[in-house]
Amino acid sequence: MREKQDAEKDNRVSAKHSAPAHSRNSNRGGGRNSNIETLRIIAMFMILAHHFIVHNGYDVLKLPLGPERIFFQLVMAGGGKVGVVIFFSISTWFFLDKEQAIKSNLRRVWIMERELLFWSLILVTFYLVFDRADLSMKLMVKSVMPLSMGVWWYATAYAIFLALLPFLAKGLKALGREYHLKLAATVLVIWGLTSFIPGAQSLTDNVFGFIYVFILISAYKWHMMPFTTKQVWLMTGIGLGFFLLYTAASATLSLLGHDMGIFITGSWKLPVIMVGFGVFLLFDRVTFHSRVINRIAQSAFAVYLITDYAASEKLLWARLFNLQDLYQQPLAILQILGILLAIYAVCTLLDFTPPGTVRRHHRPASRALVRPAVGQGVQPDSRSLAYADNRLIQYSSPLKAIDNHSLAGNPRDRHLDGSADYPYTGHYRNIKERT
Repeated sequence: MREKQDAEKDNRVSAKHSAPAHSRNSNRGGGRNSNIETLRIIAMFMILAHHFIVHNGYDVLKLPLGPERIFFQLVMAGGGKVGVVIFFSISTWFFLDKEQAIKSNLRRVWIMERELLFWSLILVTFYLVFDRADLSMKLMVKSVMPLSMGVWWYATAYAIFLALLPFLAKGLKALGREYHLKLAATVLVIWGLTSFIPGAQSLTDNVFGFIYVFILISAYKWHMMPFTTKQVWLMTGIGLGFFLLYTAASATLSLLGHDMGIFITGSWKLPVIMVGFGVFLLFDRVTFHSRVINRIAQSAFAVYLITDYAASEKLLWARLFNLQDLYQQPLAILQILGILLAIYAVCTLLDFTPPGTVRRHHRPASRALVRPAVGQGVQPDSRSLAYADNRLIQYSSPLKAIDNHSLAGNPRDRHLDGSADYPYTGHYRNIKERT
């Protein structure tokens, strides 16, 4: 009887969580929610700014204590960790709406490996020709197997998460509401409350951080009533309040001769999750559609791959845009933000032109996707599963209402979060209903 009541309550909760912007999208016929895509762009820019600080050739702690240094540490370095939570939350939120199959998830991992291999080989070639000094032999070897060798930590951790996801999701479902919420409370105590204590055991940038956040978000979406807007603002504000409190403590210690970073802005700290997930929920409550924004958001993941390549870090942050040189310039913060915007724009353009165009058009077709019965003139070719999906949406007016938000925000990169797994998405159902 108790299990039946829990199931009925979960169904009501699930229906209420379907009310935000991602479901309203389906009635407007405008494609993906551009508010979420805008957030994706912002999150990636925050990650880019984080990399500028943490990988820079000049340690930010060597700067004199002042507003600029606090901005670099709190907003840029700390904001990047919030960006990671936002980026992952976008994928996770829409994962929870569908089942996860072992075979399809392993296929996504394999497709991701090829995606990363393409960019790693392109970058190796570039640095061999134009900047061999920043390309080590070790990096060259690792670039042959970028996913398994961890060339990009996020991609490697995400691939492991994809492989574990079918078991993780099924296991959490089997726990039921009571034990799932107890599990969420337990991990909050282990990794959440202890994240306020310097020196306590904490999570680093790896797959366990993804699993931790997945447990929390799935518990919220499956078993809890949606937060009101006021509650979301309160959660976000509390997280920001802890940021300011620990920033004040860090500044005080610096005045006493103990320079250190802002501890609470580290990976997977509870305030970081509160702010990141809170911002996502706020953006998810508003819907608008813009092809320009969606187009730019398509390349968010490419920006990460290009700029977080080890040789790129040396070239960009140690040699070209060293903090020690830029800090001396007038309006240093504005100049740095302008430089980061320019880098983001250049990487986006690279993804829209060769080699990005070559990558876009040389992937195997999916038999499950392109069906002759659809009758929309899209035939199986060398396009990828996700790119063919983009063509179906473009040329089939009944399908323009679909909203799928992938890890990279890219219609041709939806394999990265599984929204191209058609047996469980609205795409396939709509196609089947109209053929």
